[in-house]
This record gives sequence, structure tokens and C-alpha cells, in this order.
Amino acid sequence: MALAPMSLPHAEWLEWLLALATPLGLQLSLVGGVVRDQWLGQPLPLKDLDLVVEGPMAWPALVLAEAIVAAAAASQLPPGYQLQQCTPHSSYGTARLQLQINGQLLLCDLSSARSESYGFPGAQPVVQPANLQIDLQRRDFSLNAMAMRLPGLELLDPLGGAADLAARQLRLLHGSSLRDDPTRLLRAVRYGARFDLQWAPASWEQASVMLNSWPWPQGAPALGARLRMELELLFAETNWQGALALLEQWRGLELLQRGWQQLPAASGRYLSRFGRWGAALEPAFSAADLRLFALIDLAPGVVADKQAIAERLQIPQRLWELLGQVAALRHWLQRERPSHNWRPSQWTAALEQPGNGGQPLAVLLVLLQPGEPARYHLLRWLLRWRLQRPAIGGKELLAMGYQPGPELGKRLWQDRAKEIDKNDKK
Repeated sequence: MALAPMSLPHAEWLEWLLALATPLGLQLSLVGGVVRDQWLGQPLPLKDLDLVVEGPMAWPALVLAEAIVAAAAASQLPPGYQLQQCTPHSSYGTARLQLQINGQLLLCDLSSARSESYGFPGAQPVVQPANLQIDLQRRDFSLNAMAMRLPGLELLDPLGGAADLAARQLRLLHGSSLRDDPTRLLRAVRYGARFDLQWAPASWEQASVMLNSWPWPQGAPALGARLRMELELLFAETNWQGALALLEQWRGLELLQRGWQQLPAASGRYLSRFGRWGAALEPAFSAADLRLFALIDLAPGVVADKQAIAERLQIPQRLWELLGQVAALRHWLQRERPSHNWRPSQWTAALEQPGNGGQPLAVLLVLLQPGEPARYHLLRWLLRWRLQRPAIGGKELLAMGYQPGPELGKRLWQDRAKEIDKNDKK
């Protein structure tokens, strides 16, 4: 079944899905970013497709996902497409397909048309099967409540999303939208920065009411994970610095810590450098991951307050531990006030002493902060001194008769210290 003529990404995949779905009595509709960006004339997303599936059974998206898996097993997918993974979520009637097309990743989300209700703020939604019209009504903003039915691609816009986009405004669909899911405020920040949007007056009033009464809801662990994912998406935006400015302006920092209203001056540049240079130091983390970490470190309060934020957001354990290392390094610098006349080897020995926080990402974070007195020496350690090896290695010393143990370690450090001091004078 051919699509109506229109430039859509992965048209061959959509036509194949239609041919698979129609005999099963299923109706497909495009929703989400493709529809919004098509209306705006923006470049269309090539890596993500969102489809709502309607049909006579309770969760039609799961039926379609099973048919796709069976077709993949029989090598019947469209030419060039490979199904890498299918992740069904039976509680919500959804499935995520991870495909490869000519070496490129495609994520295709299949969602059964459904309604949602929330038992308490921040709770996971309770869902019920529904039709497309009701499904669009459950969404967050009017700009996300537009759909295009396949194959004709007629635009369905029952809630005025196109008019709001034309007016450059963000309008929530329900009076309890932010109470039900406070992370929608961060989604608003991303859309505001990406599309140059402002709040509709009534929607901003709802945001203000929610923030004025904001406590971190008890018994809502999923809220922390959703909040972290929204922040990761924010820091992955092309205009993430614009989004950061809106996060501050629209009081989004208060979702992380009650009463946090302002970032230090030049925070955007600080987060940018730490994200870019930190990812080069430890490629296991993305620049977006590290910008989020640095944002947590900027929160007011002592290290326990920052670790409480990190725990609520469920950030990786390695980054949670890094908050403690940063605190230890700051404490050592303030307590010892190391002399600028110390030899490079003295700085190295002190920084690498257990408990002093001498870990590359911790050192980078501290030295990037404006006005850090030890900046020069921390930078030299990061770029040179920590990388210096002794002239004679452990294998050579063992061959010379040294035995494994403290004496071997002492000799290795003495040789390394000599090399550090000698090479720093070059």
C-alpha cells in the first residue's frame, strides 16, 4: 500500500508496515516529532518514528510487534532493514523496535491507542485501551497532539497544536498535566529552546502553582529516572545552552532542589568545557552525561545535598562516587593550602594520596571553576605529571632482583618522581 506523496523518512518501512498491519485489521497513525516537524518545515528526524496502532484487540501494538518479529525471523523485512531488538511493554501496550538500515540506527516506537490516569503526582500512569482521539488528548502539549493517518497522511489536529505552533506558544492540554508528571516542565524547556516558544499564560500559571507547592513526591522512584532522562535529552540538544538558560528562567532548577533559583555566572561555558574535555578523558561517559553531573555539583548545599539529588535522579554509581571525590579534593585544597613552591613530584604525591580526590574527572571539574588558586598545578598534573612513568619499570626491577612488595613500590615511585621533576623543567 503506497503512501500519499510527501517527503517522509523511511517511507519504504512505513509502506511495508501498512501492508503487514492492514490484513490484521490494524490502523496506523504517525505521531510525535515527525508530524510536528513536518508542519514546521523543520528537518525531519531520521532516527525515530512514533506510531499509534488501533485495532479490535486490547493492545494492537503488541500484535503488530509480534508480526514484525515473525517476519524478521523469516527474513521478510524490507531490503536493507534488520531487526536488532524488539522490547515489548505489555503493561502499557507498547513496543520499541531497534532496527538497522544500511548501517544506521532506527528506533520505531509502536503504541496502542490508550488513555492514562495518575494515582498521585509523579506516579506511573494507569492505562486503558482507547482510540486515537482519546490518545491524543492524554498527551502533554498541544504541539505533540497532532497525528497523520496512514496511508493518506491527512493531518489530525483536534486540540489546536498547529495554531499554537503558529503563535509560538507552549500550551498544556490538562489542568493537572504538571501535577501528574512534573518532568513535562523539562520537556517544555527543550521545546522552548529548540523552537523559540513561550508559555501560554494559563500553562505558565499551572507551572508556577506546581513549583510553588513542589515537594519531592514520596513513593515515586520512577519520577527520578524520568527526570534524569529529560535532563540527559536537554543536554544532548544542539542548543542546550539556550535550554539551560530557560531551565533557570522557568524555575526548572527547583525540580532538582527546593529553592534553587539561580546558576553561577558563566555556567554554560563551565558545563560545556567539562562535558567536552571530560568525555575525552573518560569516553565511557558522553558529554551530556557529564554536563548533567556538573549541574548537580553546582547545586547549593554540602556534598550530602548533592548526593541526595544524584540518588533521586539515579545517576550511574561511578558519577555518584565522583561527587565524593570532588568534595574530598576541595577539602584537601582548602585544608592543606599546598604551596605553589612545591615540586611537581610533591603535588603528584599529594594528589594521588588516597582520600585526596586525585581522580582525573574530579581534578578537571575543580580546575575549571573560576578563580581556583591551584588551577595551574592541577592542570599540569592532569596533562603531564600523572602520565609520567618511571624510567625503569616494574618488570626490569624484578629482573634486577627486587621482590614484589613495599620496597618495589617505593623504588618505582622514587624513579617516577625524578622523571616528573626532570621533565617538567624542559
